[in-house]
Amino acid sequence: MTEKIYLDYTRDELDAQYTNVKNDADAATQKRLQSHSADVAERLATSRDLSYGDHPSNRFDLYRAEGPPGPVIVFTHGGQWQRGSTTASCGWAEAALSHGISFVAGTFPMIPEVRLPEMVDHATALVRHVRAQADELGVDRKRICIAGHSSGAHLAAATLVRLANEGDLDGIVCGMTVSGNYDMRPLMLSYRQDFMQLDDAETIAMSPLLTLDKPMPPMQVAHGAAESDEFKRQASTWHAALAEQGETKLVAVPQANHFDVFLGLEDPAAPLWDFLTGHLGTSTAHAAE
Repeated sequence: MTEKIYLDYTRDELDAQYTNVKNDADAATQKRLQSHSADVAERLATSRDLSYGDHPSNRFDLYRAEGPPGPVIVFTHGGQWQRGSTTASCGWAEAALSHGISFVAGTFPMIPEVRLPEMVDHATALVRHVRAQADELGVDRKRICIAGHSSGAHLAAATLVRLANEGDLDGIVCGMTVSGNYDMRPLMLSYRQDFMQLDDAETIAMSPLLTLDKPMPPMQVAHGAAESDEFKRQASTWHAALAEQGETKLVAVPQANHFDVFLGLEDPAAPLWDFLTGHLGTSTAHAAE
């Protein structure tokens, strides 16, 4: 079909914009990310399969940095809201530890077991659990960063917007969303509507870009420079909306696709860490010790 259904895209073109594994090279980078993350979890996770709620999938792994309670990144993985685990993309926890930053890799019930609004509830519950149990976990409840990748970036953004709108940002000093979708309207015109099945009201309610109302903590918005035009547009539009509320930084990781983008985080000296260490109150020099 040649009918334009969104911006200048036909349905087939829009589907392609929101397809992240298009060829063998994409599949290879996804496999590398998953393999590296599993290795990091095996070597460095302090505690595995901890619970943050009543649902069996309310689980997280903790990477506890050495020393007194310090900052923590609470991270939600991607997987098109349908798949993934605590070890899906946690490889950059190793770099976090080198900066003296603890790392929480969370997972949650997914589609089709639950719908997207419930997934946001679970992602929000993870953040509130870490904050409430900070002493037990050995982290600083006053230095929390909320982060996510891909569909997990959407969940992180939706969680941050909810907490901001509810006046519940205590202790959350920054956020980072990587290669996410923040306006769900084009997705609901693509193949993703087949499994997400959001009605018009839910599409608006589940779009962080459209529900952002209150000032947010400082935010870093990252994407791969080799990602699709729609993923780039989602990032730049989200960044622009955040800029109207406060501090935000937009970063394109050079030559990176949807999965290689983590090469901008797995290296402790990578530029993306400047924002994180600055707001979490650690020194980039820590990584060289």
